Amino acid sequence: MPTIKKCLLTGAAFVMAIGGLTLGSAPTAIASTDVNGVHDWLLPNMCQDGSNRSGQSVWYYNVDSKRLLDSRHGGLGNLPVWRFISGSKAGRVFAMNPGWREIKGHCFYPASSSWTYEGRQTAYSDQVTNCSWGGNVSQRVEQNYSTTTTTTKTVSGSLSVSPNVSKMFGVGLGAEFSYSWAYGKTVGWNRSVSIDVPPGRTAWLTAAPIKRVVRVNPHFWIDEYNWYDGTQKKGHDKWGIYGTQRDIVDYDYYYDGTSDELRNGQPAFRFYKHDRPNGRSECLR
Repeated sequence: MPTIKKCLLTGAAFVMAIGGLTLGSAPTAIASTDVNGVHDWLLPNMCQDGSNRSGQSVWYYNVDSKRLLDSRHGGLGNLPVWRFISGSKAGRVFAMNPGWREIKGHCFYPASSSWTYEGRQTAYSDQVTNCSWGGNVSQRVEQNYSTTTTTTKTVSGSLSVSPNVSKMFGVGLGAEFSYSWAYGKTVGWNRSVSIDVPPGRTAWLTAAPIKRVVRVNPHFWIDEYNWYDGTQKKGHDKWGIYGTQRDIVDYDYYYDGTSDELRNGQPAFRFYKHDRPNGRSECLR
């Protein structure tokens, strides 16, 4: 009767791949004005972490100094945005100082791209050692795994780790796209499977989770873009005095959410079988 030894995994091994990798398709592009390189800190301050999506937010921006103020600090009558022109019983009259713009609208957070990749091998089974030379042996082993989520934010090439932003990425929690993935939640997985081990060999199984990355470039939809031309406040619903698009984006400002791809509610994997020759001391009685 063959001798079987079962132990914890150690060391490197020959790898045999079982399964495949499925890639996701990129979302449809949105016609937008890219303000990257000119107004680099505009979008990162107006639209972050899934904020300012409902209603209308009001901002005051100096296109020369690149200073941005919210409505509380830049609203009508506040310096340095406005200057007093005249006053009467009918009310006080203000004009916007040169360089300042009043921007009204809201943020939205579509997926600009998405892709999948094969993650690090994990879900190690126990090792099974076949100490005989008379034939293969079969032994059941267990594999276990739990999904993980990470989020990063990149601004002008500078990357930082961000807390999970479920209202931006979470399906059913505010995401403006839908993928079958485990963002922001823990999905456990386990299986019991037989492994076939040749004579004089030690074998074990691993599983590499298929990870999905969703990239979100925050956008701002313009309802009004107002400016001062020297005599009065003028405006329209496009970006810039001669603008053609109502939507602005900075393609060097984005969030990447990464989590496990799900198939039928369970993590997707690429499975591997490893084996190696038995060590000299592994089959000593």
